[in-house]
Amino acid sequence: MGEAALVSANHAPTAVQLGRERAIAFALAVDGVLLFLCTIAAIAAGSLTMAAELLRGVLMTIIEVSSLLVMRRIHRGRTAILEFGSAKLEQLVNLIIAGGLLGGALWIAIAAVQKLVADDNGGTPAGFALGAVAAAINLYANVLAWDAVRRAAGGTDSLLMNGQLRARVVKLVSSAGVQVSMTVAALAHDTAVIVWADSLGAIFVCGFVVHAAAGMIRAGLPDLVDVAVAEDVQAAINRMLIRHFEDYERLDLVRTRRAGHVVHAEITLGFRGDLPMADVLRRIEAMKATLRRDVGEADVSIICAGS
Repeated sequence: MGEAALVSANHAPTAVQLGRERAIAFALAVDGVLLFLCTIAAIAAGSLTMAAELLRGVLMTIIEVSSLLVMRRIHRGRTAILEFGSAKLEQLVNLIIAGGLLGGALWIAIAAVQKLVADDNGGTPAGFALGAVAAAINLYANVLAWDAVRRAAGGTDSLLMNGQLRARVVKLVSSAGVQVSMTVAALAHDTAVIVWADSLGAIFVCGFVVHAAAGMIRAGLPDLVDVAVAEDVQAAINRMLIRHFEDYERLDLVRTRRAGHVVHAEITLGFRGDLPMADVLRRIEAMKATLRRDVGEADVSIICAGS
């Protein structure tokens, strides 16, 4: 006897899932307009802070588009080839976003130090004024995009949505730093003040980006590799096997792992050969129900090995 494995077919996304996709798509559309404005301002002002904001924006937008595409596949059930679900895929995208943030932060730090050493503002007052206006528009638009993603996330445990929300916080705080830096540079007449305002603004963005990226890596990296489940989960499996001891004839194998917040358990049991298949399936479902009550969010697979 055996239990056939089921592969989930494509399915229509729920209203909540569509709402999350629309929120991210709206934020990405806003990003496209902002990148255009930042490009003009960076060229006109010759500002390191604006150039860094542009580089960070382009890199994160590319990564977030990829994240949205992954989310759409997950919502439509197109990840059935992933044996243990989509959690590791979500974590991988999250780590890619964090890696992009760290790369951008390194570029910002090096350029800021070089500018301080050279003591050259590299721009004009009119250019910095244009940059300040673009930074103000950028800040306002990032507030709108952050609020849309925040409301769509709604306390979800989705790694992709949480990663998107963290990225939006980074953009919002970074754009606030850019706004302050560009405003000071536009109002100053002393070259040294302009250089320090531009460089310190860039370093502020760098520091915040590194902090956010480090948090994303700490959250996603441990579960990207195979991690043993907690002892209480193992104890729950043992209690279930003892409680249903008379329902099966032989215990062959127990495999457990965690992917994100979900515990995956694969248990191979032997049953008496004279039992009808309907009776075997009923016993299997009863054992699954018992384990889910004790463990909580779990993907339980009980395989019938026969006897």
